Amino acid sequence: MDLVAFAISAFALLILPGPTNAMLVMASPGLPPARMGVLLAAVLAAYLCVIVPVSAFAVPYLHDHPAVFQGVKLISATWVLYLALKLWGLNGYTQPFQPGFGQLFLTTLLNPKGLIVGLTMLPSQGAFAPDAIAAFLIAAAATSSAWLALGRLVLGGQQQLPLLARRCGSAALMAFAAMLTISTF
Repeated sequence: MDLVAFAISAFALLILPGPTNAMLVMASPGLPPARMGVLLAAVLAAYLCVIVPVSAFAVPYLHDHPAVFQGVKLISATWVLYLALKLWGLNGYTQPFQPGFGQLFLTTLLNPKGLIVGLTMLPSQGAFAPDAIAAFLIAAAATSSAWLALGRLVLGGQQQLPLLARRCGSAALMAFAAMLTISTF
């Protein structure tokens, strides 16, 4: 796969709704520009922490041990369900839900999209191709920025998510957790 095709494929995968993108939308209300950079850094760092070692070292192992990949998906589903319940407001949660660097980093780290890129999409040189990594980072930054912008557009300049938006975001995260869980079986 050439570099342009890889970048377009990565963009097409990453732009799809998922837990990371839902978190970016939820983080957008009242987000100052400096925090946008922090959240983008969280997403990019987490994806790098997945795709580099997976493409460099884990591809043969994970192809021979699919149960490990399934386990990662179950851990991811559990984390996304936890975020959904927190966003919904269970256990007396009343503070505005403002995902930070750590939550977004962990959500992206556990996002199966990173594994898909590292296992199947990265060009044959894998993590050892700086141009491919740069193309991926550009695609990831573009999609993350698009989801932050969408959140600002839909939610406006509000300082926190309205209750309806929180509940819709929570329902979307619950659906992602269910899809991840179902896809493991």
